[in-house]
Amino acid sequence: MKEFSNPYDPTQPVEERDRLYGRDDELLWITQQLILGRRFIIVYGPELIGKTSLIACLPADLPEPVRAIRFDCRPHAGAPLAAVWAALAAQIDGQAALPEAADDPIRLIGERLRQIDLPPDGQVLLVFDDLHALWSEGDAASSSTVLDVFAGLLGVAPTLRLLVTMSEHDYASLTHPLRHGAEVLHLGPLSNEDAQQLVTRPAQGIIRFDPGAVRRLADIASNHPYYLQVFCQALFNRCARDGNLNQSDVDVVLTDLLKQPNPRFQAIWDGADVAQRAALIALSQVKGTHGLTTRQEVVTYLTRYNGGLTPAPIAAALDQLAERGVLVRMGASSYRFAVKFFSYWLEQHIDPELVLERVDWERLSAVPATTPTDAPTEAAEAQPSHQPVFARWIIAGLGASAVVGVALWGLIFTGVWSVGLFDPTPTPTVSRALVDFISPLPTPTATPVPPTPTPTSPIIVTRTLPAIVFRARNTGGGGDLPAWQLFVMNVDGSNRQRITFSNNEDITPIWSPDGSRIAYVSKIGENREILVIPAPGAPRAGGIEASFEPPDRYEAQAINITRHPSNDWTIGWSPDSQWIAFSSNRAGPWQVFIARADGSGTQQITNDGAGRLGPVWSPDYKLMAYAGKEGDNWDIYVMPAPGPDGSGARPEQARRLTSADGNDLAPIFSPDGKRIVFESNRDGNSEIYVMNADGSNQRNLSNSPSTNDQGPVWSPDGKQILFYSGRAGNWDLFVVSSDGRNLVNLTNTPDIDEQEPHWRP
Repeated sequence: MKEFSNPYDPTQPVEERDRLYGRDDELLWITQQLILGRRFIIVYGPELIGKTSLIACLPADLPEPVRAIRFDCRPHAGAPLAAVWAALAAQIDGQAALPEAADDPIRLIGERLRQIDLPPDGQVLLVFDDLHALWSEGDAASSSTVLDVFAGLLGVAPTLRLLVTMSEHDYASLTHPLRHGAEVLHLGPLSNEDAQQLVTRPAQGIIRFDPGAVRRLADIASNHPYYLQVFCQALFNRCARDGNLNQSDVDVVLTDLLKQPNPRFQAIWDGADVAQRAALIALSQVKGTHGLTTRQEVVTYLTRYNGGLTPAPIAAALDQLAERGVLVRMGASSYRFAVKFFSYWLEQHIDPELVLERVDWERLSAVPATTPTDAPTEAAEAQPSHQPVFARWIIAGLGASAVVGVALWGLIFTGVWSVGLFDPTPTPTVSRALVDFISPLPTPTATPVPPTPTPTSPIIVTRTLPAIVFRARNTGGGGDLPAWQLFVMNVDGSNRQRITFSNNEDITPIWSPDGSRIAYVSKIGENREILVIPAPGAPRAGGIEASFEPPDRYEAQAINITRHPSNDWTIGWSPDSQWIAFSSNRAGPWQVFIARADGSGTQQITNDGAGRLGPVWSPDYKLMAYAGKEGDNWDIYVMPAPGPDGSGARPEQARRLTSADGNDLAPIFSPDGKRIVFESNRDGNSEIYVMNADGSNQRNLSNSPSTNDQGPVWSPDGKQILFYSGRAGNWDLFVVSSDGRNLVNLTNTPDIDEQEPHWRP
């Protein structure tokens, strides 16, 4: 009988670039920061989230002038800092050890750095993995000493760049000014799509995966790469010979894993105080809708054991668990387990009656709500996934558009190409030490709208069919539709027709305003290009309308309008259908370009060194909106737009419309030009927002804290908004009235993911 080598290994970091799933966006972001001259980068995240794997694979993506030196801090935990600096100097020299003491680490290491032979414009990137291992928890003096040395080295070595990885808790406790001058990347769980890729790709050709089993596995592991590997290693051992993996296999392996010791989960429980243990038990027993449990539900459950329990200590315990990364705070008063597997472990190993009956409820109620916990910071995961990617978050390669956000989250570090993953840090309140910070303009406070009512049937029919173009593929890849391809359908979701057959990952379809063409992004070779094809139903020569049937396939008539070795992405049509705006990294960071729809007349519109994504014109040709990153977050900007002749853009007159904590992306003007719809993760997950075109009256339209809603576009009459969402368990297309009412799932296909819809004019 044939034996197979198990490709899943949760005990070792990933070191092969092609085995690192879902981190393309983060690697690209780090590379861009280096190209932009950023000198200090912090990557932080929960335990086992893949920080070491990320930096182990980073050298393959670095530009040639950068020489990376990786220093693993874990072996030096507890050592005197002087010994740490001596070991670092020895590693730079390529020696086993240095005889001299590092009493003056800035001089010692600075001299070694200056001796490195670099090409012109070369850089040395010192990478400190698990930097927090160099000091004890809560040791502010040692952490400040380390960062003082870093600041000194940056001053004496102009070619030096620093990248450090840290735990979430230690990052949050840093107070050194150097932190506030850093470029910061939060590493969270994978997007839904990337989690499914991690599950299926290593065993492709060996195991046939039931899509439902893959989704269930990703749900139990909460898209956390370590726990996915744990499950997949056991599932491979069980299913490789038979060649089939279904949901019953997942159930069997879950049962087996729960019987085994789990030191990490045990450490979380052992480190929890009485109030936190009570809260964890309640959360594991209540199991709210979509895995969310409100604070009130927790308190109500616990009052079964003591009717006089006051909510304050339980509320504090929930917040402390969220700070530790054990829970994820979803909105003001809702929580979920960061890793659902932990909730199963609690049910298996903790007896609720036994624990809660021993609680001194009177004493617990007397504990001040602000009492800090002494629990350790071991965590399984800290932030919700951006889908699929975004969340990051989700899309293979560059997968997103001006009207889509899943990939934008990824790019943003955030998912560049994947729906998910970057969760921004708050805007610094002190001066940035190493990079210029552009102060945001104030915008009005966002106002909430009532919750979405019970769905009713859609009523709008705006044009002869087909009415909607989108991208689709089998959930998790594989099957008969492994790559993203373009489809069209009627406004009610009927009569789906595939219009591209390239298997090149065709994404981001945008219908031209005159309805005659569709522009989209396709992976051609190793980069993304922008193509234009005739639209289904559009008049052809002699008045004949386009057919859907092969061999008349639309990509055979595609015009490649970019033809550039760099990546071109996020597209928007001009009001007269003559120009296409897009973002490209051909000049370094993402900048706005325009080209005629036949590929001629390419012009660079912005050139300021800051990221620019998703450019779109207003219907009157006067403004161009885009997402820009000039601080720690992406925000929506508008500037005077290029006119019908391609001239007239005034990027220096750009005005910032949003400034909330979080990333605001994918702006689209309403047909009358009076409003802008966009997506934002300012609430902790991706939601659909609408605002006036001047930035006022920002409001959350989707209000779905348990999922991610992305890629909004207007209906031609401005009365409805089309978007894609993971609220049904996989990615489906939804339509909602522009006031947030009458939500309808147009696709409802559990085995097919649909994303990036666009409405025919």
